Amino acid sequence: MSEPSSVRVAMIGVGGIASMHLANLWRMPEADVVALADIDLARIPDTLRLAAARMSPPVEPPAIESFDDAGRMLAAVAPDAVFISVPPFAHGEVEYQCIEAGVPMMVQKPVGLDMPTVRGIERAIAARGLITAVGYQTRYSQAADTARELLADRTVGMAIGTYLGGMPRTAWWRVQAQSGGQVVEQATHVVDLQRYLVGEIESIHTAAATRLMTDAPNLDIADVSAATFQFANGAVGTLLNTCGLNDVPVEPWDHGVTIVARDLSMWVWHEGGRIARPGEVREFTNSADAKYLLDEAFVRAVQSGDASNIRSTYADAVLSLRATLAIEESARSGSPVRPADLG
Repeated sequence: MSEPSSVRVAMIGVGGIASMHLANLWRMPEADVVALADIDLARIPDTLRLAAARMSPPVEPPAIESFDDAGRMLAAVAPDAVFISVPPFAHGEVEYQCIEAGVPMMVQKPVGLDMPTVRGIERAIAARGLITAVGYQTRYSQAADTARELLADRTVGMAIGTYLGGMPRTAWWRVQAQSGGQVVEQATHVVDLQRYLVGEIESIHTAAATRLMTDAPNLDIADVSAATFQFANGAVGTLLNTCGLNDVPVEPWDHGVTIVARDLSMWVWHEGGRIARPGEVREFTNSADAKYLLDEAFVRAVQSGDASNIRSTYADAVLSLRATLAIEESARSGSPVRPADLG
């Protein structure tokens, strides 16, 4: 029997996160990166150098055909799969271009900034039957696997989510209309993990403010936020986040989810986990890079046609976006919000 052919991969959006995906793809025997597209061609060489430096040992960046128009690239190259790593406000047209071309997509989170846009894309994906994945890498971690095993026969009481860190230097990140705010753009990883481990969130009540980063130019997002959740299964949860800790050392548990069940506390993140229960306190580091496992699962799904190992599809990621939008809406209104009411 002949070996399956490699997956010809193209990338749309070649900012910083794309260098991580490129390095992952270069490590995979199943993948062949054939083209890159970005509206700013000048930054592609820098991203290639960053990706090459991520390799062990570092390599010389290869020459890859580049385009400043995604639609033109799709027509010229006809890739088997596309990685989409565009800013939150740029989602929409590029997904429809890939759908029209019938190309499976790995989309970086968040998948958009409003429910009508993402629901339309979701329907179009379903109509074409396309394989999709979204960049929620913590679902692929050993810590998440261990948590799901431990929680299989336990009642979850609480899911405590934290994302305490600094503010990225990217100009669009601090603009609400372009990033959606820290919860939508960054702490979405935590909310997605809470959904993955506990279940759907039924209602949310949020308090948020801008208190710490008021000297940052053009900032109009909240820099501190606290949300309380009621999950559909009766569990309660929280999300505490800030982007006001620039250059401050943070502890591992300043990011991630702590699950509380009877006689069990478990912290979960893509870097590792911690289990505390009677007679045992154990910390561990994930044995494999969850970001690599995510990319590998998508490439192998495209190669085989079997998407059963993809843990976050586009349709599922829409629900994580909806939950984070509900957090933001509750902060604006001062009232509880049901994610399901947002569409």
